[in-house]
Amino acid sequence: MNANILSQDLVRKAVIEVAQLEEKELLIVIEMVDTLKKQRARPNKELAAEIVAKAKARAEEVKYLSRDEAMEKFGNTLNAIREEAIAKGTAVDGEVESD
Repeated sequence: MNANILSQDLVRKAVIEVAQLEEKELLIVIEMVDTLKKQRARPNKELAAEIVAKAKARAEEVKYLSRDEAMEKFGNTLNAIREEAIAKGTAVDGEVESD
């Protein structure tokens, strides 16, 4: 059975199940579908908000550092990320011009 047939069967089953619901339950289903559509339209909104919050918290942690200290810390973090990526095989040693 291919994915298209499975999808059609699933849609058919969902329609049958939804058709048997009471009106109040149908309203809940419509709200849930609307919520899913909104999430699909902006799937990374929550993740983006989480990243921004973490970045602000991190900025607060290092605001006492001088510019040179901050740049050194940034460089060390960047190198650690690169080394991890190389170890995972998602980056190649020598990709950066300074290598």
